[in-house]
Amino acid sequence: MSWTERRLRETLSQLRAFGDDTSLVECKTAGGGVPEQLGETLCAFANMPQAGALILGVSERRGFEVTGVAEPAKMEKSVVNVNRSAVTPAPQLEFFHHVLDGKNVVVVEVTPLLPSEKPAKFEGKPFLRQADGDYVMNSNDLKMLSLSALTETQQHHFDFESLPGTDSALLDTSVLNTYMKTVRASRSRIAKIDDVTQLLQVTNVTDSHGNVRLGGLYALGYLPQSVEPALGATAAVRLARGEGAGRNRNLTEIEGPLPVMLAEAMDWIRRNADTVSRYTENGHLVDQPEFPPSAIREVLSNALVHRDLGPSVDVGKKVEIRLTERMLIIVSPGGLRGLSVSQLEAPSLTKAPVNKRLYEIARYLRMDDGERVIEGEGGGIQEILTAIREARLPKPKFIDNGVEFKVLFPRGSRFTKEEDDWLEGLQRDGLRLTPTEEDLLVDLRNHGGATLSGILQRYSPYSEQFCKRMLDRLTETGVLQETDGRYTLPGTRSDTLRFEAPRSDITAAFHTDGLASLGKNVPSVYRAFTPGAQVTLKELQAATGLSVAQVRYALEPLLHHGHVVMLGGQGRRGTTYRLKY
Repeated sequence: MSWTERRLRETLSQLRAFGDDTSLVECKTAGGGVPEQLGETLCAFANMPQAGALILGVSERRGFEVTGVAEPAKMEKSVVNVNRSAVTPAPQLEFFHHVLDGKNVVVVEVTPLLPSEKPAKFEGKPFLRQADGDYVMNSNDLKMLSLSALTETQQHHFDFESLPGTDSALLDTSVLNTYMKTVRASRSRIAKIDDVTQLLQVTNVTDSHGNVRLGGLYALGYLPQSVEPALGATAAVRLARGEGAGRNRNLTEIEGPLPVMLAEAMDWIRRNADTVSRYTENGHLVDQPEFPPSAIREVLSNALVHRDLGPSVDVGKKVEIRLTERMLIIVSPGGLRGLSVSQLEAPSLTKAPVNKRLYEIARYLRMDDGERVIEGEGGGIQEILTAIREARLPKPKFIDNGVEFKVLFPRGSRFTKEEDDWLEGLQRDGLRLTPTEEDLLVDLRNHGGATLSGILQRYSPYSEQFCKRMLDRLTETGVLQETDGRYTLPGTRSDTLRFEAPRSDITAAFHTDGLASLGKNVPSVYRAFTPGAQVTLKELQAATGLSVAQVRYALEPLLHHGHVVMLGGQGRRGTTYRLKY
């Protein structure tokens, strides 16, 4: 994926807000030349399942401040030299140069090696990318990488392994009875099997000798952890420095069969996360859990059902639930199998179970409230994204490093304070916007207009009828306009694509007094902008009556002082500008 200036700015904004985990991005100052430990980072990114990015000219220690690279071309050559000479096999690199706040930034995207080529090594050592840095891989990490290189027919099915000396007496009677009732009601052939022993064999809970299979024990066992201690989960509140004597609070071991663990994990998150007040669609203010239960249930069930049951069990790795002041983190041992993170987030339904027999058993497991343990149709990720958006929470991050799969739920508002203030201003006349409508309006404000097809793709799994109703309502209330099938914010003209709505008196007064000192034509050029619109250099020229050179000269201090943002690159066709605030 190309690193546009827009993507780079958005990434830095996210890092500043939720910078605890930078598994996919590493920022280095690079002020004094080639950064230290560059080879380790390139090596670690090469061993990832998805591409990683090294951003040079940004200081993580200074809150991801743009510090700049003095000689971008020279830096690029130096990075290439380190990659070729010190990383084996060397991954493919792609470079992107941008100017942010008047300073050069170089983005190095590292393409991961093919599974059969891994692990990459730096100075003879294989490195792994983790949340806060690069680490030398241990033997278990290398086993996990080797599994990812196997074809489907070569894969070892750990959930199908029999546990000698065990029998159905290890199973939880209540969970087992519900399972048998559900599977009989759902599958006509199995409904004809009266013998319990035969039913358990046919559904891969036990083998032909009555031994319980690992997947059957994990799903239905009264206490599977008595046989395999790693078949559980841990939950804890991770304290920031200075909050107490220890590092964790409310550390809890979660045990039992799958439905019990899922229920206990859900309850732990409910008790330890916040309760927040939100407006419903009919305008009522109600108290709700901080994180939508439907989204949390889906992620937890996936973490439990799709976890690795091989090498990670041998070394005692459990599913982890951690709550920090910034986010909720859910970690499942083992990476994705048979699909990528981008496929996982796509609108199309995708199913790629890691443990196929366990997955089939879990389809017929039920919670005490009658809810399914897993949805079973592969569309749960879209439901997660929808529920999170409706709760006005930031979009979760899905991170796969090949050894573990991690989901991060950032806490706080989905929008910046400035965006929240803007949305509040739209609703002063009694209009009440839904979270999805708010999300759409902010997206149009930040990135320009959109067609119905683009909106349908963004807001899948909502139907076309739902999206049309939403667009019609916003158009009728005057906060949206439609021209030739393209939806934009009101006041945007198709010829200039800029807003005509007046600024507030405070904003106008501030810029009248402050911008004149930046140059003779700066106030005129600035007044050609209004919030939310993107304009080209020619459109600014037409609006101001200035020459192209005069517009360029006036834009320089506006860009340098952060009043205006350039989308694209200097001298590139299609480059546009918009107000930053």
